[in-house]
Amino acid sequence: MPLQGILNTARSLSYYMRKQEVTANNVANASSDAFKADRITARRVGNATFPVPVQELDLQQGTFRETARPLDLSLDGKGFFVVDTPEGERLTRGGSFRLDSVGHLTDQQGHRVLGADGPLLLQGGTVEVHGDGSVVVDGANAGRLRIVDAPDPSKLRKEGFGRFALEGQPEPANPDVTHVRQGAVEEANLDPLLAMVDLVTIQRAFTANMDALRAMDGVLGAISNEVGKA
Repeated sequence: MPLQGILNTARSLSYYMRKQEVTANNVANASSDAFKADRITARRVGNATFPVPVQELDLQQGTFRETARPLDLSLDGKGFFVVDTPEGERLTRGGSFRLDSVGHLTDQQGHRVLGADGPLLLQGGTVEVHGDGSVVVDGANAGRLRIVDAPDPSKLRKEGFGRFALEGQPEPANPDVTHVRQGAVEEANLDPLLAMVDLVTIQRAFTANMDALRAMDGVLGAISNEVGKA
């Protein structure tokens, strides 16, 4: 029936609009280190009789870019670094760190990177970071990076600058699975070219559904006119 067709097409338009918005944001952040893409799928939720757009965070690991910079760190495996912000502890996989004027290890916005016993203070010269997260400065132990995991990834919320807020408490990352790499940063976990192709495909699908909706609207208009003449 035309009315059912209009409802189905309207739902498709809503899905493609949301998918276009999310995909465009992915494309815009494709050059951001450690960016995690969002994905949209159509799924029945609860007692819904038809699929609805569901947004999920893709935590798949990105590729690594070697920099040879001692304070560029990345995580090979599941997990996050922890930074201390005015809003509380936040999780991040972005490891392009630096030292503040005192010698605290910080992210690019100046938030202190946390170790197992609090903020990491790296005063001295040569900084070495081992795979287990232990930090050595000029041959002396300077602490260990605090590396955690989110037990339920659906509880992660993006806050910008590659940081996540977690509803609930994180758990220690598995040291047998996750290792720290020094002198390398993680890149975004999407291919910009493929994301652009996906965006074009979505736009075409949206246009096709709009054309179908206009056609069905025209049919309904014609039927209404005929009924009015009867």
